Amino acid sequence: MRIEKGYKYRIQPNKTQQEQFETMFSAKRFVWNHFLKLNMERYEKKEHLLTYNKMSKLLTELKANHPWLYQCEKSILQNTLKDLAGAYSRFNKGPKKYSKKTLEKAARTGKALTFYDQEGHPKFKSCRDLVQSCKMSWTGNNIEVKEKEIQYTSSGKYRKQNCKIKLPKVKDVKIAYSRPYQGRMVSAFVTKESDGKYYISLCCIEIEHEPTAATGANVGIDMGLKAFYYTSDKEVAENPKYYRKYEKRMIKEQRKLSRRQKGGKNRNRQRVKVSRWHKRVRNCRKDFIHRLSTSLIHRYDQLFIEDLNVKGMMRSRRLAKSIADAGFSDFVRQLEYKGKWNYKLVRKVDRFYASSQICSECGHQSEQTKDLSVRQYQCEECGLEIDRDFNAAINILREGLRIVS
Repeated sequence: MRIEKGYKYRIQPNKTQQEQFETMFSAKRFVWNHFLKLNMERYEKKEHLLTYNKMSKLLTELKANHPWLYQCEKSILQNTLKDLAGAYSRFNKGPKKYSKKTLEKAARTGKALTFYDQEGHPKFKSCRDLVQSCKMSWTGNNIEVKEKEIQYTSSGKYRKQNCKIKLPKVKDVKIAYSRPYQGRMVSAFVTKESDGKYYISLCCIEIEHEPTAATGANVGIDMGLKAFYYTSDKEVAENPKYYRKYEKRMIKEQRKLSRRQKGGKNRNRQRVKVSRWHKRVRNCRKDFIHRLSTSLIHRYDQLFIEDLNVKGMMRSRRLAKSIADAGFSDFVRQLEYKGKWNYKLVRKVDRFYASSQICSECGHQSEQTKDLSVRQYQCEECGLEIDRDFNAAINILREGLRIVS
């Protein structure tokens, strides 16, 4: 099976190369904001929006009037126009509505709402955005990894020293080439994250992937906050709660940031420190979810999960922080794409299916478990006593098999 995959590496540009990257980020923002403004003016006049081909022709005139844009790799500007055209295409297909937060802010400030405030409308980019990025297209070996010394650690892991990657306009940049990419490279994303570190992501296609062996096993998964999930095989994955683990330290560092003078070096230094703590939490959560999802895909052929309304659950002030910390959406996303790679079925069960209220033994439905404080399910008909989450996981498995059959 051939798949598409991204490989992310840390890069270490020198001062000159950092300035060149900043020029590329600025050019991308300038082009995006320029054509976004043109489209907004046409939208107000009820004229047709500019397509990618029309914007591409106007870009030639824009570069003639602003020669500094020639310092930027041309594919970055072309990809910016493609992204803007795609953003407007998605906006036009979606419902035209305002979010609850936008309406509350408008009522509080008295500001008149426009189409720009609607959900999904492309937004202007700023140099103050914490994350800056640009996309380069691969054409004629303009992006190439130059390998040098190959070393292996004591554990047998692959490592290469003094490697560089050739990029258009920037030339050779130091790269931490921790593992070789596979397949055919089509593009590269250069990103400057909020902590000031630079990364490059190589998008590759036609990667040969050998699916995992079939096991013939099926499982139902019930996700929760007390434990990350319960399975119908009575397996429990504890919720590590990484944000809660580092919350006190993050609050302390955030408080220091609020006391720093705006525009000062100390404030920027403290902002980077806060960003690193958030990055640590994000990376811990991502690693945890990758391990769980990979393990499940290797062990089961059919996986059934509840279709959680995460956006609706986040409206609860009491639970929002814990739900965001759990990362349910990312877990489901990883299960779905890893399932496709390995020919495994990952199916969602309707969110309105009362998995916690139905007895997994006799099918009797009881409303006692609507109260989340009730952790033990007791059937009034057959007398079954079982943990409510295990009961829900078994019901999810049965409902999933029924849907598939």
